[in-house]
Amino acid sequence: MNGIVCLCGWTARSSAYLQRLSLEGLRPDYVVMYGPVMPAPKVERSTPFTAEAGLYCPAVDIDLEAWLADSGWPVIRVEDKALDGAQLAETLISLAPKLLIYSGYGGQIVPASLTSAYDVLHVHSGALPEYRGSTTLYYQLLEEGSCVATAILLDEQIDTGPVLYQKRFAMPPAGIDIDYLYDNAIRADVLCETLKRWQNGTLLPQVQSAELPAYFIIHPLLKHLAILRVDLQAQTGGKGQESCDV
Repeated sequence: MNGIVCLCGWTARSSAYLQRLSLEGLRPDYVVMYGPVMPAPKVERSTPFTAEAGLYCPAVDIDLEAWLADSGWPVIRVEDKALDGAQLAETLISLAPKLLIYSGYGGQIVPASLTSAYDVLHVHSGALPEYRGSTTLYYQLLEEGSCVATAILLDEQIDTGPVLYQKRFAMPPAGIDIDYLYDNAIRADVLCETLKRWQNGTLLPQVQSAELPAYFIIHPLLKHLAILRVDLQAQTGGKGQESCDV
């Protein structure tokens, strides 16, 4: 994938992204790992995906440092955890990516110094523009019984950049860790589908027209209710998944 660079924190999402890219044979030019090495997360609810779910279930609790060493991919380590750090800026300038895949740390906002210099690809778990903001996966599970992952190019606002691709996914299986497995699996799936379309020139970015309010971090009680809905309804089978180019 000429011109593609992955900018990754030491997170479960980065593990999911890199494993899925490897599975699909989509090798970036470079992987830039930024920030201090973090231990693998502890997965609390580890029910695997069923075959019917149609998803690759990543092993997000792997030793990511060891996986990268075994991958043979070009990896650059940057100590900066801040996205506006001088070392990170110098590294990206030297690489001059045509497309920068972003997989950062929770709560970080990509600064204008990056979004104005590069096409920064981010996958959001929630339909856009309807589900902007934080933890929208749980809100959409509560309200619709399914979730959409949306690939966008980041701009200076929150989840408002041009939409590249969307795909709707069925209710996750009962007992699964939604945060670490389901969320990261659907994002990784949409990432790969987006990159394939980027490679063959069929992506048509669409500006988001609706100006809708953003969701805030979901209350623990509402999150608990969303998990209960998953555990109860997924046992009887969820809706199928469908994809749509936008």
